[in-house]
Amino acid sequence: MTKTLTLIVSTLGLALTACGDNLAPAPDAGPVDVASGPPRAVVVAGDFGAGNPGVLTTLDPATRTVMTNVGPAMSVGDNPILRHFGKELFIVNSNDGNNVTILDDQTLKLKEQLGTGAGSNPQDVAVVGNKLYVPTLGTNGVTVLTRGSTATEQIDLSADDLDGKPDCNSVYLVGTLLYVSCGLLDGFDRVRPGKVYLVDTATDTVKTNLTVTLSHKNPFSLFEQIPANAPHPGDLLIATTEDFGTTGCIERIATGATPSFAGCVVDNAMLGGYPTRMDFEIVPGLAMVWSAVSIPPTPSAPPRADLRGYDLMTSSLSSAPINPATEVIGEVVHCPEGQVVVIDTTKDDNGLRVYENAAEKTAAVLPIGIKVSFSPHGLACY
Repeated sequence: MTKTLTLIVSTLGLALTACGDNLAPAPDAGPVDVASGPPRAVVVAGDFGAGNPGVLTTLDPATRTVMTNVGPAMSVGDNPILRHFGKELFIVNSNDGNNVTILDDQTLKLKEQLGTGAGSNPQDVAVVGNKLYVPTLGTNGVTVLTRGSTATEQIDLSADDLDGKPDCNSVYLVGTLLYVSCGLLDGFDRVRPGKVYLVDTATDTVKTNLTVTLSHKNPFSLFEQIPANAPHPGDLLIATTEDFGTTGCIERIATGATPSFAGCVVDNAMLGGYPTRMDFEIVPGLAMVWSAVSIPPTPSAPPRADLRGYDLMTSSLSSAPINPATEVIGEVVHCPEGQVVVIDTTKDDNGLRVYENAAEKTAAVLPIGIKVSFSPHGLACY
């Protein structure tokens, strides 16, 4: 680990289409209580609206061994996102599936699939006991699901929105409070700063006195929580992008007794683009925010997206992208053994790459079983 720190610090010094129905657990897919296996990365990906099934693929980050298409049928749609809670994987299938699919994180067996409703377009998920809280673009806020049931409830967050659909894109649970980020768009127009609403999960009521206004329009990434042993532990980060360019920042939400906007961690202008995904590497002396940063296209340049590192302890941004310009990094996750796994979205040559000690360990891209694309939050490593 000392070698890893030295190199990174020196760098810084400068399946079938998901159908939307509720599926019961498979007969042998009840609660599993087994020892965790060796570290693995899991990726879900689709082809963004073409109606084809998505894929679930695993990677051993140490040996760089890939197992493609290992998810259950009907578990991954064409635009999925992935969250990992406890010993379960939660796949949110957006408007092609309108459901949340739950898998055991070791066996990858189906445990349950819960529909969010036709046209709901789910975006993220948080878990409280047997309840799932899902921000849904096609509704007035957050859809609440109950495991073992087909019932749904709604938490209305539309009071500040003109069209009744507040465009809520992410949720995160801190204690008993659910943080919900909403863009408050008018159609597709970004006209006002985003807001973060607080919901008391004991009563499923909105704490209107705790609403936080972001500094920029259009919260775009999903919430990520700063781990312990880093500056501002427990606070939430979310990326905003007003123009899908350099206006916006990685915004910090303080999660103390009085939740509040706590400033921009790093501006998009410094990054040269907007973050699509963030993850953390916390070791003694280093609190790294890894970011996949999409760079605005130009007529004379091919698509580009960079892997950047920002150290929260020193407030230092890597002086240059970690990846070569030939790689288009759309997604990133840090693994328990120190590897950083990314998705290279280069056209006709996309897949996984592995970095360690700020250097790439893969000689070529590792295909994941689908040619087209990725999800901006489709990676987990545990």
